[in-house]
Amino acid sequence: MPAVKGELLKAVNIEVGSRYVSSEYMDALVLELKLELEDGRMFTMVSIPADVAEAIKMMTSYGPAPRRQSLFAFLNSNERFKEVLGQSLKHVVVDELDRETGLYSASVTFEEDGVRISIKMIPSHAIYLALLTGKSIYVKRELVDQQESEEEEGE
Repeated sequence: MPAVKGELLKAVNIEVGSRYVSSEYMDALVLELKLELEDGRMFTMVSIPADVAEAIKMMTSYGPAPRRQSLFAFLNSNERFKEVLGQSLKHVVVDELDRETGLYSASVTFEEDGVRISIKMIPSHAIYLALLTGKSIYVKRELVDQQESEEEEGE
C-alpha cells in the first residue's frame, strides 16, 4: 500500500455526474467525478474532460458504447493493452491540489523489474487507468478533509 497507513483513503465506488456552475464569468454544465471513499465520505472533482468521463461511465455503469469512440473507449476494448499496463501499474493516489488553479494532481506508480517510478497525471486520466487495470485508487485524507471543510464554509 502506498504512503503511510491512515494518510490515504481508498475509493470504493466511482460515479460520473454533472453539475451546473454559475458565476459572473460563466454559466456551464460541467462533468464531475465522484469517489465514494472507504470511510463513507465523498470526494468530488469537477471539470472532467468529456472523453474521459464518457469512458469511465462506460466502465462503471456498463452503458451503451457511443457512436463515435474516443481513444479512451478504444483502449478499454483492447485486452492486450490492459494486460501489459496492468503488469506494471501498481496504484493511483490523488495527492495534490494547486490552490492557485484549483486543479488536482494524481501520482501513478509503476513498477517493473525492481524499478519503481511515480509520475504526476491529470486525476481523471489516472483514475481511468486504474479502473482499466483493476488497480486501487486512493485519495490523500488531507484533500478530503479540506474539501469537506470548504463545503461546510460555503453553506
